[in-house]
Order: sequence, then C-alpha cells, then structure tokens
Amino acid sequence: MSNMKRFLSLGLSLAMVLTGGTMAFANEMDETDVETISAPIEEQEFEYIRFEGVVEEIDETEDSYRILVKKDTDEGLDALYAYITEDMLLLSEKNMDAAAKEDIEVGMDISVIYHKTTVMALSYPPLLGPDVVVLHDGAEHSTYVEYFDDELLSADGSLRLNLADETEIVDFNGNALAKEDVYGRDLVIFYSIVMTSHPGQTTPHKIIVMPEREEEAPDAAIILTEEVITIDEGVSMIPLRMVAEALGFEVTWNAEDKSIEVVRGPNWSKLTIDRNVYNFAKMLVKLESAPVLIDGSTYVPMSFAEQVLQANVEISEIGSVIITE
Repeated sequence: MSNMKRFLSLGLSLAMVLTGGTMAFANEMDETDVETISAPIEEQEFEYIRFEGVVEEIDETEDSYRILVKKDTDEGLDALYAYITEDMLLLSEKNMDAAAKEDIEVGMDISVIYHKTTVMALSYPPLLGPDVVVLHDGAEHSTYVEYFDDELLSADGSLRLNLADETEIVDFNGNALAKEDVYGRDLVIFYSIVMTSHPGQTTPHKIIVMPEREEEAPDAAIILTEEVITIDEGVSMIPLRMVAEALGFEVTWNAEDKSIEVVRGPNWSKLTIDRNVYNFAKMLVKLESAPVLIDGSTYVPMSFAEQVLQANVEISEIGSVIITE
C-alpha cells in the first residue's frame, strides 16, 4: 500500500463529502432466495465514502496519473483530484473486472471510493489516493464498496449479502477465493437487484475481497501539495498558519513589526518576516531561509515543522508533503 494509505485523514475534510451510491431495487423476489432479518436498532456509519461525478481533466506526468472529478451540487464537496495508482482497484462496471488507465476518458461518469480514514490534502480541489475507482461504462450492474461483518451485513446496516453458488469471489489480484473468505472483510460487490426488505438484500454477481487494512496508523495532521513553494535559494517553503493550526497551535500575527507568535501549551515560538532567527525553547534557531510573506500568507522552511513545531515530515510517493505529530 502507498504511504498515503498509512495515515488518517482530517475529519473536517470527510464531513463535506456525501456518502452512498445508487442501488436498483425490486419489490418482488422468490422467498427461497432471501432471508428476512431485522435491522439493527443503533445508528451505524459507512466505512467507505463514494464521490460520484464526471471526469473533467486527466493529468499525466512521468511520476503520477491523476484525474479531476466534478459533480453539480450546491452542498458539500463538488470536485476532487484522485490519483490512479497500482495499489488501488480501477474497475469497469460493465466487465466487472479491472480496467486500464487508458479506459478513463474526459466526460465519463465515474465513482471515486475511499475509506473514511483516507488522507485528503487540504487544497481545492482536495487530492487523495482512493481505494477504488469505478468506471460507469454502460453496464447493467451496480457496484458497492463497504465492510461486511460475520453475518455479511454492511457496516451501516443497510445491506445484507446472500451468496449463491454462481457468485464469483476473487481477491485484489483476481485469484479465486472461497465463500468463507468474504466474512468480516471490506468488499467490492457487483450486483443488479436489491430486495426492498430492511435491511436490503442482494445476491452479488461478483465479489472482490479487498486487502486487510492496517489497524493502527499515526494521526495525520495535514498533507501539502500545491501549497509547497520553492524560493530562489531552492528552499521548500510551507504555509505557516495552515500547518501550525492543523497541529493544534494558536497563530497570532503582529502587523506592527511583522512578527508571528506560535503557541501550543508550553510550546512557544516567535518569528519575524525576512529575519532568519526563530525563537524556540529559549533558544535562537537558524534555518535554511527567513520567513517570507506571499499574498498575505507567511511561509517558512519545511524544516520549521520538524525543528520548531516538533512534527514529523515525510514525502509521499506522489510528492506530497505529509506532516504528522
């Protein structure tokens, strides 16, 4: 799995995204094909978030491949960038099988599906590495991605799976699996009909069992992409307020002497625009470059996050700067 998959996202980013997908329902079904069960009383939540939209742009470089997906909405998130990588599933709804990057076209309807803990870069549109991308390429099938428990009930309690002998079950790499391998796992299901019981029930045509997620991961504070700038000296600079506040610091700007104070509990630092001297822990620290003011925002060297804010800094496989406590 990529570096990005090892971190947890900011709740604020996820709160903006609408969940769920479109299901086809049937009012009548042979009673021998289904088993009616009672719905759970407690309210449950989706494990996976689904963003449905249209491919507006394809951006391919030597090192990365990403798509811009937009949807027409006045509420919540209306656009995002999704990186297409080898450690995610790119699927054709029509073929119920893997698709290639070359199959993605501008104007195509698409679903970007990612776990609720996925890191999302705080830019606009935000950037993320999804778990599954589904091409809606003219099929009669629908897709659904979710965690299913030991009774094959989805995490939110809305859908139960009934396995048939003809249901195809494979792993991430397309290798055949047995029915017992789907219990208590994250699944991609291809289906046509959902019975209008409560919860809804369906017999999938195909199931892809996703790799098990790491149970523990460090909390991610922020991911920076386009926000990182390089000044003439070749120093990478990051936006101070965005990073510091994401780490829980209070940032105060003093216009009179163009200084900034950064405080979190006993941790205090002060810096001044164009002066390469940083007050930290009763010491004076010099970094690669002085703070600069660009378009009303203060930028500091990337090393400021490590040496002054005492955070961890990593560069992901796709070049994003990941800053964590």
